[in-house]
Amino acid sequence: MIREGTGGLAAFWLVRHGEPIEQQPVVFLGSEGQIGLVAQNLWAYLWLLADGFGPWEATEYPDHEHEPRPDARRTEIAERWAPAHRTSAGEVITAARDEFPGFEELIDSLCR
Repeated sequence: MIREGTGGLAAFWLVRHGEPIEQQPVVFLGSEGQIGLVAQNLWAYLWLLADGFGPWEATEYPDHEHEPRPDARRTEIAERWAPAHRTSAGEVITAARDEFPGFEELIDSLCR
């Protein structure tokens, strides 16, 4: 898990049985109750960050209503560790939500 600037946590959701952690989806659990699936795996998450979206932004602005600030250093990291997985933040968010459309409802059901 990684705590981000707003106090929320980005974490791996261990839902793909038998798969290594880097192939597990990345989720966001916000300090104010936000819940979101942000990337299908670590490689997609690196490109999300490089494109100027953090996990909070991906959860709060899934339709990209905020002005992203691409980050050169994070792009270097993504290019080094995930060169074959380059994709835009919008594609990362859409692919994750398409694969796991009921994530938010699942988490809500576990919390009641």
